Amino acid sequence: MSDIVLKTDHGISRVRIQSGGLATLWKMMKKAHPSSRFVVLTDVSIYRIYDKEIEKQFPKALILKIPSGEKQKQMETVMMLAEKMLNEGITKCDVLIGFGGGVITDIAGFIASIYMRGMPFVAVPTSLLCMVDAAIGGKNGVDFKAKNILGTIYLPELVLIDPMLLEKCPQKYIDCSMGEIVKYAVTLDTGLLRDFRKTPLNLEKIIKKSVQAKVRVVRQDLKESHLRKVLNFGHTFGHAIEEKSAYKLSHGEAISIGMMLANRVAQKLKKQKPSIGEKVEAILKLFHLPTTLPKGMTIDGLVDLMKKDKKRHGKTIDFVIITTLGRTEIISLTLSQLVKLVK
Repeated sequence: MSDIVLKTDHGISRVRIQSGGLATLWKMMKKAHPSSRFVVLTDVSIYRIYDKEIEKQFPKALILKIPSGEKQKQMETVMMLAEKMLNEGITKCDVLIGFGGGVITDIAGFIASIYMRGMPFVAVPTSLLCMVDAAIGGKNGVDFKAKNILGTIYLPELVLIDPMLLEKCPQKYIDCSMGEIVKYAVTLDTGLLRDFRKTPLNLEKIIKKSVQAKVRVVRQDLKESHLRKVLNFGHTFGHAIEEKSAYKLSHGEAISIGMMLANRVAQKLKKQKPSIGEKVEAILKLFHLPTTLPKGMTIDGLVDLMKKDKKRHGKTIDFVIITTLGRTEIISLTLSQLVKLVK
């Protein structure tokens, strides 16, 4: 068992990494909130896979299920769920548990932050991507015209990461999730690169290192004013690619392509040697991740989506590059400059 504490001016969030930890959650929650009711938000696909675990571990909870997929990250979903909670008499003293992948923890965190001006929130991520990224750091978002346009920063009091939940996760989804973990390796913790070469992967160790890397950054910059921007490496192009593909490409796959396009920009600016980009590409291919745009998708076709990027300031955008493995730089570019550099 390993606990990582994220302490900020806006509160404290505890990340517990424990194989088999799900079995202890109900007892832990009842001890922390003896008079509270519990609401478990999940999706129908996750519920089909983990129905026995959910029913056993949350015997008296109100269970809310929504359809699966990114399309559920809408205000209509938020309002529908808030209405159900209100009709069930749920108060701000009760606890909302998001049990699922990044879509579920995003929606649950968003609702928890605004329902009656805030209620306790717990995240139980079931995907590797959510374990190392979406559930960590307090960002909660819903889509409006573009990805995560509406959002809050609201820390879960607990993130319970149980690596045993990944035993039911198909290998292709593990591989897709590695896009974000490779990002941590090439920006914040190059020690992860050695872990990638080991067979089989020690996922619990990789999860812990990834969470530690992200928490180190978020502790210093919760609201993404400066240092946290480093976590956006690959995301300017990646989010646009993800949306342009109508989410046929997973987040990790889109970020993989986005990182390679960012390397191209860095090389055009003479800030990165081609050998660094080649090393990153080799790592991504180790996990069967794409490194080029899908057939039929063009840089010009991504521009309108990139105009809605949250990292824009006026006419420029804060763009993250790596100059070498483990070293980053944030440069300010206009979209036209960015597009010209990447072509």
